[in-house]
Amino acid sequence: MGRKTLVDLLLALFLTCSLLTMEVEGASPFSPTAPPAARGDAVCVPRRLWRWRESCPEYGPGTTAYRVAHIRLPNPLPPLPVAEVKPDPEEAIVPFTYAYVQQLPLAVYRHPMEAKLGLPPVRVLLSGKQWVSVVGVVEYEGERWVQINRDEFVPADALIFGRPSSFQGVYLTDQPAYPFAWVNRPVRPSRVPQGPPDPGAPPYQRYQLVTIYAKEFRPPEEMWYLIGPNRWVEQKNLSVVTVDPPPEGVKPGEKWIEVDLFEQTLAAYEGERMVYATLISSGRVGVTPTPPGLYRIWAKFPLAKMSNPDVQDGSPIWYYLEDVPWVMYFHGAYALHAAYWHDAFGFTRSYGCVNLPPRDARWLFEWADVGTPVWVHITPPFPQSGGP
Repeated sequence: MGRKTLVDLLLALFLTCSLLTMEVEGASPFSPTAPPAARGDAVCVPRRLWRWRESCPEYGPGTTAYRVAHIRLPNPLPPLPVAEVKPDPEEAIVPFTYAYVQQLPLAVYRHPMEAKLGLPPVRVLLSGKQWVSVVGVVEYEGERWVQINRDEFVPADALIFGRPSSFQGVYLTDQPAYPFAWVNRPVRPSRVPQGPPDPGAPPYQRYQLVTIYAKEFRPPEEMWYLIGPNRWVEQKNLSVVTVDPPPEGVKPGEKWIEVDLFEQTLAAYEGERMVYATLISSGRVGVTPTPPGLYRIWAKFPLAKMSNPDVQDGSPIWYYLEDVPWVMYFHGAYALHAAYWHDAFGFTRSYGCVNLPPRDARWLFEWADVGTPVWVHITPPFPQSGGP
């Protein structure tokens, strides 16, 4: 082979490699969507990757091999030991039909006839957020009226009938080997932590149950969870349940309830074994927070009326809830109870109590006793040091 031929061959190889490099991922090396390594980050050989993990990019075969070696996913993936409770479709979710008062102030009459005659109402609902339980619907002189209590009627167009959440948690048939979670908002997984959504992966829907096989913290303050092969989801999209030991103060073998304010989840235990788990809505952080601590249920009521103890009807922050089902007080006026007025479980929402999906509230009410410990805590999954 002549010298000119060798030079031509080397030049052709150089040009080919340059073109291949520019075609990787279909993006310019300086594109903001290009992988970190293509933007000038160090390309890590295996030895460097294992010794200085934090200095290496999140993309590339070396990083993938590192994750695979550390995670060691079992094959096949073990199923979560849960038995989804299947309620009777003919059974009502809550003991009453409930309605939201959309027109305030609202006069309440002893009978529709008294309203027609101009007689004074028995009471007036003034302000705030008010829900009433419905006894029945009647028609008087061509107008529909709703009976909300004995000898109490209001015009039907003043109310919006509610639809309680049909969501229900799961019964654990065995101690789960991995944490699990409910998806709290629709999300498409990524192939790597902090990566773009994978267009080839199906999206996960709200209230979908998933198993967490691994987690990885990424700065500045992101936790990513592996919920399937090459399927990573950021923590904010999940409400996670993790098996925890009984806190100090719970007797061996005793029933107890764990309320995780960070994850917005609840788990019921018999001794060290988790037997039930679901989503909650606790108090709003910085506004009406639920106080952490170890408490015990001190009273149970199948139905209770609830209102804001600090103000009266007429205040814009007043609320009034009739016939709240399956109420268990654990710390003063703080209670575990059903919430028939929303379907936002997995997010903070309440005035301080622990809101439960109605079917879960009923299950817990029948399972727990007066004196059952309730451990309320807030434990973020992020490292305290703020580093990987």
